[in-house]
Amino acid sequence: MVRSWRPGDGERRQAGELSVRTLGSGRPTFVLLHGITASGDIFGAEWDRLATGGRVVVPDLLGFGRSMDEARSDFTLDAHLAALEAMLAALDLEAAPLTLVGHSLGALLALQWAARRSHVQEVVALSAPLYRDTVEADERIRGMGWMERLFGLEGPVAAGACAWMCAHRTTAQCVAVALEPKWPVAIARMGVRHTWPSYLGAMNSVIRNPGWEQPVRQLDAAGVPMLLAEGARDPVPVPGRSTELAARYRNVNVIAHPTADHELPMTEPAWCIKLLQRN
Repeated sequence: MVRSWRPGDGERRQAGELSVRTLGSGRPTFVLLHGITASGDIFGAEWDRLATGGRVVVPDLLGFGRSMDEARSDFTLDAHLAALEAMLAALDLEAAPLTLVGHSLGALLALQWAARRSHVQEVVALSAPLYRDTVEADERIRGMGWMERLFGLEGPVAAGACAWMCAHRTTAQCVAVALEPKWPVAIARMGVRHTWPSYLGAMNSVIRNPGWEQPVRQLDAAGVPMLLAEGARDPVPVPGRSTELAARYRNVNVIAHPTADHELPMTEPAWCIKLLQRN
């Protein structure tokens, strides 16, 4: 990743509460949603190829990256979806046909968001943490990254560590670079740009929330294609869950990369882009 990643092109602007990178024009519109403790930068320059066939919109999600808000306390699922809707309005894309691509946390947001709006043509969920209860979630969350391994879930040690990061963000960025040398420096440094409320809100309201299957049912009934893509070495998805859903819902399809882990947008961008260009 360090050797191959470089930042994407395009225009950066503020759209409601979210910092957004956009490039390309026309239809369809690809909206790329990153995972927890990350930013839209994970969708680097290789993803810009999507702009040859439409518009690409890459937000930093509410409370993360350049959208970090130290004064805000509400980071529920509804708050995230409201911020994404306001982003579309600010970009004059409310009626645009959308292809939603989400990674990890972003995959869950993509499913929930698609079920609440029309004009969604497809949802591509990368490395989706589809957990049916909090016990199942807690068993697998530490596979998401160094911050999840370090902080775990709610507790005084995790809250204190995150408070220290907020007070010493520059030092925390250096720590992040040291803890995960596989990441490009820019990505690692951006990964600590969040607050304890934004981290905990996304974790509890979205990732540990078992309410994702109702949106899957709604989207299936509406005939919206859903592609669940994951790496064969990814410790985050529940083994067999995607295949189970594909057997149950006619509009759910599954594909696995034979060697990838949880970082599909960074390690296998070309493979991911082919999934979006397959039709």
